[in-house]
Amino acid sequence: MKICYVVIFILLSLNSFAQNEGSRFNLSGKTNLKDGEKITLQYYGSKDSVFVKDGSFVFRGNLKEPSLASLKHGQTNIFDGPESVRVFLEPNDLHITVLNGQFFKAKLLGSQTQSDWDKIRLKEESDQIKDKIDGLNRAIKEKGMSDSLKAELNLRNEEGSRLFKVAEKNSLAFVRNNPNSYLSPYLLSSLSRSLPKDSVQFYYRSFSAPVLNSAWGRFIYKELGYEETSKIGQPAPDFYAKLANGKTISLAGFKSKKYVLLDFWGTWCVHCRALSPDMIKMYKKYESKGLEIVSIATDNDRKLWQKAIVDDQTGLWKHILLIDASKSAKGDNLVVQYSVSAFPTFILIDREGEIVGRYIGEGNDFHVNLKNKLAEIFE
Repeated sequence: MKICYVVIFILLSLNSFAQNEGSRFNLSGKTNLKDGEKITLQYYGSKDSVFVKDGSFVFRGNLKEPSLASLKHGQTNIFDGPESVRVFLEPNDLHITVLNGQFFKAKLLGSQTQSDWDKIRLKEESDQIKDKIDGLNRAIKEKGMSDSLKAELNLRNEEGSRLFKVAEKNSLAFVRNNPNSYLSPYLLSSLSRSLPKDSVQFYYRSFSAPVLNSAWGRFIYKELGYEETSKIGQPAPDFYAKLANGKTISLAGFKSKKYVLLDFWGTWCVHCRALSPDMIKMYKKYESKGLEIVSIATDNDRKLWQKAIVDDQTGLWKHILLIDASKSAKGDNLVVQYSVSAFPTFILIDREGEIVGRYIGEGNDFHVNLKNKLAEIFE
């Protein structure tokens, strides 16, 4: 599994989520570029350009999560070069200063994700080495290669290699200790070049649900091949778990008795909770005909979870917390076992324990496809 600039470009270009959802960011910049020069900002699903005026520029937009972006001048396709720099945007007031020919030195303020990333990769030290190497390359171009220039260049390249190894160790430590950070899956995707696949899986499984559902979380999910598991027509992975009322259930306990609709959600998921009235109607309509719903929440706060069940009036059916459910022999939780990469996700299991439907989101997949499937089965 390898991550490369091609992948970064794809993720920057990908419409991974609707940009009209989420929170606003304001990126104000200072530059020594001439008035009228164009600067472009590209991030998940969006590409915007503005013109410099009085040494300043401003970008505004919406973000669902901290997002890797490319800020560039001109037509360059080089990341972190003279005319381009990668930054992690956040829904916040952000500030940056970029200098002509030195974009890679730009420092973004107002983004904690960016601050963490800069520390991990030793940005200041790395920029200094890059400056020295660029200077040596210019000297070689002007004067030709000499023994002294060659020795100096080799020395600086060795310094860069040592710095890279330190940054890799920093990245792994950050991933290990920060499962709730949106930076962690990005770092893990880079580390996947050198880590065994089972190690990548181990760290991936530790991520919180929102991080798993992020753009970089979904990228790793696909790279690991989880999307090939838990398809329609396959046996549903069995599990047991404690209900909100303290009783224990198992998926196997429903076999030959009921269809089971697994509902993966979280109290933090606005779209999940907006479906509660429709789910209540669905349950009342089909429960007596053989449908059971098991809602699996990704929360860690038990009181918040129980309050949401009461507030949304969804206590009619069975509820479990992901942290209370059994794991596979490999240590995979239910989100991983059932290849859940977005919330809400609904998985329909027949009386023989086979997956017969997968439905994602609050749109037509739920309101049309799932409802039609249930009508086909029970009516």
